[in-house]
Amino acid sequence: MLQLREINQAYDTQHTLWDINLEVMQSSCSAIVGQQGTGKTTLFHCILGFLPIMSGEMTWQPKNTLPCSLVSLPCQQRTELGISYVAQGHPLFSQLTVEDNLLIALKAGQSNASPAAYSPMICELFPALLARRHQRSGTLDKGLQCQLALARAVITHPKLVLLDEPSEGLSPQEEDQLVAIVSALTRDYQISVLLMDNNLAFVSRVADNFTLLHHGRSVMKGTAADLAEFGGKERWAEKPRFPKAV
Repeated sequence: MLQLREINQAYDTQHTLWDINLEVMQSSCSAIVGQQGTGKTTLFHCILGFLPIMSGEMTWQPKNTLPCSLVSLPCQQRTELGISYVAQGHPLFSQLTVEDNLLIALKAGQSNASPAAYSPMICELFPALLARRHQRSGTLDKGLQCQLALARAVITHPKLVLLDEPSEGLSPQEEDQLVAIVSALTRDYQISVLLMDNNLAFVSRVADNFTLLHHGRSVMKGTAADLAEFGGKERWAEKPRFPKAV
């Protein structure tokens, strides 16, 4: 679905990404892991079109479509192709209700969208949100704010969702709920997910594969099973033990 080949990026004279290769398959969840400052956010911003790349190629090809290059496309066109994004911290319109947040996202993605009921996907995956649809989003607990941010991102049925630190601040129970939702997105609705998260235990439960970035370079790739071997509750910021190369 999404292929990155030899991606290089620099801020002025500071080279930040070096020859990054990455592939996100249809109906899969891929993860980018690594310590802070290794280039994870920069890579996300390049995929979304927030930052230009210095060299390399980004090819977009959902199932049954012709491939196209993302390199020269502005952010809005990438969104129209079906790439959605949930930023770190789950930003919402905190003074508006859950329902208003969802309808804004729906109207922004579909100019002719009806402010009618929610899609079956939203009803199935986010029942707790619908039960609180008239509640201001800023008064929701952290777990439901995370769910609302994700619901806003998928309400227009994108083909790929980028998640930035989705498990940050979640309780174990809220983390379980997020794992179930992301798994259902890929399994039942064929929406691919690319996430970055420092919680290795969470990543090993939800991702099919991972790419480890170190100083802007892709130094290791593996499966969720490889990551689970050393993840535990440890995070990259806390003296991580690196997995064996695969």
